[in-house]
Amino acid sequence: MPPAPIPSHVPEHRVHRFDFRDQDGLRHDPWTYLAGMSDLPDIFFSPDLGGYWVVTRAALIDEVFCDHERFTATSLAIPRIENPMTLIPNHFDPPRHGVYRKLMANGMFSPRALATLEPDTRRLTLDLFDGFAPGTCEFVHDFAYRLPIDIFLELMGADAAYRDECLHFIKLVFRGTTLAQTTEGFVAANAFVTRWLDAQVAAPAANAGPMFQAMLAARIEGRPLNVEEMRAITMMLFMGGLDTITSQMTHIMRFLAESPGHRQALIDRPETIPVALEELLRRFGISYIGRAVATDFTWRGVELRRGDAVCAATPIAGLDRRAFPDPLVVDFDRAGAGRRVKHLGFGSGPHLCIGAHLARVQLTVMLQELLPRMPGLRVAAGHAIENLPGSTMMLKALPLQWNC
Repeated sequence: MPPAPIPSHVPEHRVHRFDFRDQDGLRHDPWTYLAGMSDLPDIFFSPDLGGYWVVTRAALIDEVFCDHERFTATSLAIPRIENPMTLIPNHFDPPRHGVYRKLMANGMFSPRALATLEPDTRRLTLDLFDGFAPGTCEFVHDFAYRLPIDIFLELMGADAAYRDECLHFIKLVFRGTTLAQTTEGFVAANAFVTRWLDAQVAAPAANAGPMFQAMLAARIEGRPLNVEEMRAITMMLFMGGLDTITSQMTHIMRFLAESPGHRQALIDRPETIPVALEELLRRFGISYIGRAVATDFTWRGVELRRGDAVCAATPIAGLDRRAFPDPLVVDFDRAGAGRRVKHLGFGSGPHLCIGAHLARVQLTVMLQELLPRMPGLRVAAGHAIENLPGSTMMLKALPLQWNC
């Protein structure tokens, strides 16, 4: 997209170019690039992607997440998509958001619905490892793309044969570099979800997926969810829970392949993995999350207008040196021995990621099961590792080797 005109209420000193979907600086060393954004104004305006505000301070990003009255979630896409499909509950603000979130927390994400999550994750993780060639894999396509979507399809009672079709539209939505590509991804996702959901609703007894069955059993204001609500919830689950976990896996495994000291610490003391994981989630944030200004107001000396797009990015928050001294350093004891560092990797406030537990289980099991089975883990020599920018950041490929 060509740069957008600078709105009249944006002062010149707050204008800085930043295209998180196609910025060259994000391809090869994104973390140093993003850490350097601490030197920019706390709030600046980029004319890229249709024009939007970027927040560079963790405390202010937290404020954007929490203050739904001034930063509405009803418009999330950057660049803006006209007449976007509604994703429930992501596109709703409180109190309407809370009604659906509670319904989902007590049903689709309840301990009962997720009772088999950990053993299923462990089983699929070991199956994927057993499928690797001895001592080598291309981690992105051989593991990271496969585990999260296979887990999700099982929970929804969908056939694993749908994996490739789902990956096609997920890549367009999250890594499309043009508005046309992103829109194409949403259209393809909607077509798939509509077709699949219609078939499930027509014969619900044939679907044993615990998450799907919980959605069928859900009641809102005393009535079942209608098909449109189920479609919007299913779309949200596909958009919110697949690419994000995949992306997180790629960065964490690359770091551990290149940092034998950190890796050995987790192998020697696997009980510390849950605490260490929070520091890794802080250090390798991945998501650029959109909000829209709900009303004209002045914020921290910056004039905002209703409808302005605002980007609250978890990688920028995690690398803010005002919140985290030496932010590029991975310190498993950053918050004190045995204590978990607080971060914004799953957002905060009313829209705190409802799938955070699902993500943590998959990442934890990955570390528990793969690291001990990969002695001498390393990135294969002679390969330049490229990051793929987008609404989430992930690696294009990660060739790994280990000693057999």
